[in-house]
Amino acid sequence: MSGTLIKAATRVGRQVNARSLSSAAHPSIQIAGISIRQYQFTARHAPVLGQVHHYALYYSTTPSSSPKKSVHPEPAPIQDLTQPLLSGTVGSVAPENSSAVTTSAPPPPPPPPKGLVAKSKDFFRKGKEIVIQCKDGVKQLWVNKRIVKDLKRAQKEEGHVLSRREFQLILKTDTDLKRLIPFGLVFVLATEYIPLIIIFAPQLIPSTCVAPSQLEGRRKKMHEKRSAMTEKLIRMNRREITKEGLANYNSFITIAKTYGEAFDYKVIDRDHLGSFCRFMGLSGFGPKFMLTKRLDKHMTYLKQDDVLIQRDGIDSLTFSELQLANEERGMRSLDVSKEHLEKSLAYWLKLSLSKDAEVPPGLMVFSRMFLLHSTFKSSSSSS
Repeated sequence: MSGTLIKAATRVGRQVNARSLSSAAHPSIQIAGISIRQYQFTARHAPVLGQVHHYALYYSTTPSSSPKKSVHPEPAPIQDLTQPLLSGTVGSVAPENSSAVTTSAPPPPPPPPKGLVAKSKDFFRKGKEIVIQCKDGVKQLWVNKRIVKDLKRAQKEEGHVLSRREFQLILKTDTDLKRLIPFGLVFVLATEYIPLIIIFAPQLIPSTCVAPSQLEGRRKKMHEKRSAMTEKLIRMNRREITKEGLANYNSFITIAKTYGEAFDYKVIDRDHLGSFCRFMGLSGFGPKFMLTKRLDKHMTYLKQDDVLIQRDGIDSLTFSELQLANEERGMRSLDVSKEHLEKSLAYWLKLSLSKDAEVPPGLMVFSRMFLLHSTFKSSSSSS
């Protein structure tokens, strides 16, 4: 019996010595009154020790010196739940017209490319977009060609009466098909030069291949040229013709009867004919007979278009069609309202189709130079 007790005591002593050595090798930390030794462990022991630390915090038996805040918040009183949430608080939704709603500003535009390599990449990227745009424009032109073919057959066989929009489609498509031959050669043989042609020779490009942004830029340049010509004309004018006289229908008819012969193509010299052509968006190069033929062809087309617009009504035109109609007649089409476009076009029609007197085409162009910056208040007057 005594031998058994001695062996047990020896075993207990060895265990105590082993525990003391282990404590010295692995220091311990106190967490919520529980001593946890920092053993050397691998990554697979991390979840186990984390759970020990978690439960040691919530199931501590040692009283704390300072009161701990409860992990679970206390439930809100019943009267608080019946009150509506205020705008801007957590869980609330501000109304659409509330000032609390803030819209973020749009991102700033990307900085312009710097360096030769970056500019070259940007140039080729824009060139690729223009090529795709021209390809789509050629496809649209081919569709318009089939539509025009059907319209011409219906007009010839069935006596179909063309509307103003159909008349414009036939005219534009025929013009674009003539431009398609040189444009197609450039597109096949020298595709990389298409961006330069669009910039320096836009008259060679079919209208279906022109983007709206390019058309707007072209109109801005045309308006700047017309403004310069208008200022020069008003400064050098020596006739008894004023802006106020041209802005009133009765005064205009009087001027047409008095000075009508002075605006005949045969009387106008080459320099003024060139100015008239450039003001109407035509080329001003060539001898006098070429300028006369070019301007007369354009004014004849406008006369036909005037008859169709008068028949269909100005109200039938869209905003873009109104812009184009005013642009072709040498009138302002940018930075003006639809009402201004309608009234300026109505005043043109009243003069062009007047039965009181025959207004010479040269006088119509000359009057547009004076009235370029006018604001039309009615169909018969402007200020």
